[in-house]
Amino acid sequence: MNWTRLCCWVNGTVLLLSACSPIRTETMTLGAARGCLNNTVDFGWDGGTIRPDLLRAMGVRLMIHRATRGRSGTDEDYARRERPARAAGLHWGAYHYLKRRENVPAQLQRFMNVVEAVARRNGTSAHRVMLVLDNEGADRVSWGELARAAQMVQARTQVWPLLYCSVPLHGTAAFLQQCQELNALTAGQRQVLRACGLWVPRYGEQPGHSVRFSVPRVFGDWTFWQYCGDVAGRPKTALAAQEFSGQVGAAYTRNGGRPALRHFCDRDLFNGSSAKFERFYHDHSSAVALWR
Repeated sequence: MNWTRLCCWVNGTVLLLSACSPIRTETMTLGAARGCLNNTVDFGWDGGTIRPDLLRAMGVRLMIHRATRGRSGTDEDYARRERPARAAGLHWGAYHYLKRRENVPAQLQRFMNVVEAVARRNGTSAHRVMLVLDNEGADRVSWGELARAAQMVQARTQVWPLLYCSVPLHGTAAFLQQCQELNALTAGQRQVLRACGLWVPRYGEQPGHSVRFSVPRVFGDWTFWQYCGDVAGRPKTALAAQEFSGQVGAAYTRNGGRPALRHFCDRDLFNGSSAKFERFYHDHSSAVALWR
């Protein structure tokens, strides 16, 4: 085999393996991002001030807020921010940060109990809420365990949660580990994950005109993409354009911290049209008054 044929064989093998991988690479350009809906924000506990009416005026349609963490953590800001967000006409979502070293069913039960209790206390139990499972970093559970967790949520709420998952890029040990987990999924677990939808975070590098992130093929495509957030107390965004800077002015003012973060919040794109967004929210949200 001569050198040219060898190179062609190697390149072909790499392409074949890439095509067979359970995780594909998505390249998002600035132009493609502008074709998505820049209509979602997410928050955790920070003690800051949010003006949902100003967020709504900026085109935000959905606010997702962390409610609980592990078996015992509760975000104090969750309860006080829910009713004002709804009053401003925003859709509402609640997320739970999973910790694999703690009992997952107990975490989920407490998560849903907290969301339900807050809704009843705020008088919003008849309004829809979308639940989200946050599975990332060293705390993440396997893809199979995540599918089982989603089933627990669906059994009580009658709708599938959205899944926020950190998925590493090709060429890392973490990538290979997740490939093994995805290949080991049963047919039923694959159906569950696809039914839930994927919310993927990818930011932290120098902003540019394009960015790559990973998407497990089992989902078909990504649903939400968090394109900016803060790393080590510094604002980070993936795209070099003012509209994707994460700065929302008077709509949000964080207490303390670095000045650059004072009016900066996590923002997310939805992969589709307004009609598709509304349909997704309707299909993945339910009123706590109807929960089992």
